[in-house]
Amino acid sequence: MGGLRGAGRPESGQGHRRPGRHRRFAPSPRRPGDRVLMYTDGVVEARTREAKLLGLERFADYVIRATAGGELAPESLRRLIHSILAMQEGRLRDDATLLMFEWRPPS
Repeated sequence: MGGLRGAGRPESGQGHRRPGRHRRFAPSPRRPGDRVLMYTDGVVEARTREAKLLGLERFADYVIRATAGGELAPESLRRLIHSILAMQEGRLRDDATLLMFEWRPPS
């Protein structure tokens, strides 16, 4: 995962709420091993033990560390979830949903 592409764009599905604006999706080439991570706002709005907001930058760091080992998407996602839960002492205070896709073309 080379970075969080698309950070700062309106949430998916929100573009239609702006008069005269239409959402456009640019095709991007996929390579084996490319991943897409989707998450709800409850993930980045989570609080640390010190009551600091997790935020996008700290979340991106968690994602990078969780995926750095080269495991397949399910294991990377498991590591990411455990990191976030540990930060919140095992109790989520808001909805938090994560979904990761990994492109694996047929052999």
